[in-house]
Amino acid sequence: MKNQKKNWSLKNRYRNMPGFVLNKKRILAVLIFIAVVLLALGLVATTANTKSANSSSASDTFIAKLGDLTVTVTEGGSIRARNSIEYKCQVERRSQTMILKIVPGGTYVTQEDVDNGLVLVELDASTLKDNLTREEIQLSSDQQNLTEAQESYLIQVKQNESDVAAAEMKVRFALMDLQKYMGSELAERLTMDVNQASNLSEYIAPIVGTVRDDPNLLLGSAASQQLKKLQDDIVLAQGSLTTAEATLAGTERLHDANYVSDLDLQRDRLSVTSRRFAAVSSDVALDLFLKYDFPKDAEQGLSNYIEAGRALDRKYAECRSRLAQAQAKLSMAEQKLKTQEEYVNDLRKQIEYCTIKARAPGLVVYGAGDSGDAFRAMRGRGSSSGVIAEGETVSEGQTLISMPNTAEMVAEISVHETEVDKVRLGQPATIVMDAFPDTILQGKVIEVGSLPDEQRGWMNPDLKVYKTLVIIEGSHDFLKTRMSCRVTVFVEQLKNALTLPIQVVAYRGGKKVCYVSTPNGPEEREVKTGIFNDMFVQIVSGLQEGEQVLMNPPLFSSQSSAVAMSEEQQQLLATAQSQNGSGPNGTADAPAGRQRTGRQRGQMGMGMGMPDVNDMSAEMLDGMMQMLSRTNPEKFQELEKLRSEDEAKFKTELQKEVQSAMKKFQQGGGFQGGGLQGEGQGGGLQRQDGQQQQGQRQRSRVSQEGE
Repeated sequence: MKNQKKNWSLKNRYRNMPGFVLNKKRILAVLIFIAVVLLALGLVATTANTKSANSSSASDTFIAKLGDLTVTVTEGGSIRARNSIEYKCQVERRSQTMILKIVPGGTYVTQEDVDNGLVLVELDASTLKDNLTREEIQLSSDQQNLTEAQESYLIQVKQNESDVAAAEMKVRFALMDLQKYMGSELAERLTMDVNQASNLSEYIAPIVGTVRDDPNLLLGSAASQQLKKLQDDIVLAQGSLTTAEATLAGTERLHDANYVSDLDLQRDRLSVTSRRFAAVSSDVALDLFLKYDFPKDAEQGLSNYIEAGRALDRKYAECRSRLAQAQAKLSMAEQKLKTQEEYVNDLRKQIEYCTIKARAPGLVVYGAGDSGDAFRAMRGRGSSSGVIAEGETVSEGQTLISMPNTAEMVAEISVHETEVDKVRLGQPATIVMDAFPDTILQGKVIEVGSLPDEQRGWMNPDLKVYKTLVIIEGSHDFLKTRMSCRVTVFVEQLKNALTLPIQVVAYRGGKKVCYVSTPNGPEEREVKTGIFNDMFVQIVSGLQEGEQVLMNPPLFSSQSSAVAMSEEQQQLLATAQSQNGSGPNGTADAPAGRQRTGRQRGQMGMGMGMPDVNDMSAEMLDGMMQMLSRTNPEKFQELEKLRSEDEAKFKTELQKEVQSAMKKFQQGGGFQGGGLQGEGQGGGLQRQDGQQQQGQRQRSRVSQEGE
């Protein structure tokens, strides 16, 4: 019942895998595949334990000794000057510029050449000259437009002054007319709050009524003269009427006495009637003046004054508007001329930049003199860009010629991302030139890049290296720019340190252990490690000097030669054997027609999910790491460091190694690169013995005393 529950848990585990079809045939294939993998690990463990238990030769053990442990970082690079005079392309163009002439590389420029104005590089300026001719014509047109705009502005200023003066004069004249007609006192009263009046007739009516009651208010005005004339006319009319009436009375007495004729009497009577009509007319004229003429003329005068003020305000606005338009045209013309002048001057500078003259004596070196030039040249092949030569095109800001100062030379190297954290400023270093291998130069680190080198990343995006500069001490005449060299940076050195080969330390249950050879067989010993390089690691505690340590630790921590398999692994293997009909070795226990070769067993895993590292026990992880230390020590070091820092990330990286091994196994080659290697034919998987494989690059040199 217990085994059935475990089988059911396995079934549920694989049910959640992407693309898995839950059927009996698929489950059977998965179980057989995992059983083969676990069986292979068991066979390797058996072989390792048996060998370690039965062998006691010096080739299988290492005697722990005290010695010097040196950690270094070694990289290849090139030589260049620390400081140099650079002649760059300063032509600001979207398109690239062609090199017409350039001095040969390696030419030494003397001070006499500098004084004579030696031309180092001549770039194509034909297009720039054509553009300059067109733009100079446009510049003349812009200058003319500016002159016209300036004159128009001055004219508008004068015109505004005249218009405003005329409008202000009309306002003054309107006020004077109002004062003349009504008098200064009444005019001041009328104009004091006139802007608040909504109806002029209602506004002026109270003043008109006051004038009727007191005509003396109009004294000294044109209205008072009219009023006085009307009043005089009334007096004259009344006087004439009185005279005519008196004359008529005398004529009537004389007529009664027959002294005058009837005609004279009639004439005097008509005269009285006429004088009476004149008196009535003078009275009516005075009433009309006070009732109609005076209010109308007063309102008209006040209205003229108000309209003159409004016309002045409109004139102010019109003048401001016309002046602003003239100012805008002037500013636009000035800005356009300024922009055009700057553009023309820039074109002239660009033409000057096309001729590069020597500024100081020195040796002519194409490009910046560092490793970046080589990568630019490689990118430029086939596209005519990046190469410094006559007929080639260059871009703005590109270094054409560099004249190095050979007094201070540096070695430029690229440090891999796995070792860049070891390199620090001021660390000592040795430099060996490829051309002079017997000469060792001394130096120190003066610069470590904070970001990966983009030019190296262009060739291989997965490669992350950091540009590092090492200054060379002293002055050496044989050093030339771009000479190849090899730099060894001394990171750290320990005296009298207890060291072991790095492959003898293994992980067991999350602990670092090694296996000490004793008369009773291998003894597991937990150790604490310190610094390490590609070959040796410092043992801080857990081991004594003189003890013999197994060079090839067993895959699983078991004192017997039998494979220590968990109950679940045994059940899984038993299930696979019962379903497949094969024995422990997966060979002749099955019928003749059902035997499978190593390639066939590899193909069984195709289409199925990869083993999940997260589901593996610590013992299985230790076994995989141990095999990885033999086949890929560089990867083993990286994962070993990652395991102690970040367990989740460690499993993710290890899963990638497992997937790579499974793919190769599915292709018929067995496990490779992950610590296991199988043959194409035969039933088992073998462990690869032999010497430790080094990486593609040797990153450190080790000084081990007594080795």
